[in-house]
Amino acid sequence: MGAKFWVKRGVLVLAVSFLILFLAKYFKSNDFAYALGQAMLWSVVTTMVYLLVLWNKLRKNPSCAAKQSQDENI
Repeated sequence: MGAKFWVKRGVLVLAVSFLILFLAKYFKSNDFAYALGQAMLWSVVTTMVYLLVLWNKLRKNPSCAAKQSQDENI
């Protein structure tokens, strides 16, 4: 799994978590600036936690990661 995989996965998680958090905060408070700031902060935290857990799984069991990367190339 190269850098391309990690960047792609990170950007995808960041975008999805930002969108969900922004919409939830905006509809809850109706304040655009507050919702934007909170979504930016917590989407970065969420992405980092996700990538660290994924990296830890890869480190513990690399054979499963190799199988997964082969399936993505198909």
